[in-house]
Amino acid sequence: MANGQVVLVTTEPLEGGSPVRSLYYVAEQDPAKAKAIVEAMMAPNETVEAWGPLPEVAVQALGLKPGDFTHG
Repeated sequence: MANGQVVLVTTEPLEGGSPVRSLYYVAEQDPAKAKAIVEAMMAPNETVEAWGPLPEVAVQALGLKPGDFTHG
């Protein structure tokens, strides 16, 4: 197992208002690939960015297998 990535998703409410931010933890070491994994499920009003590394021990503690992710 290797390090993963923390991915930030920002949702712009359709009726206006403040954006909502959510974190996802992805078992993918490459930031671009981690972003693409999460981005594939997001709506058009959501932006996705790789936010930083997730230590290997955290990936293991979350029980993630390569390519898996979970919402934080």
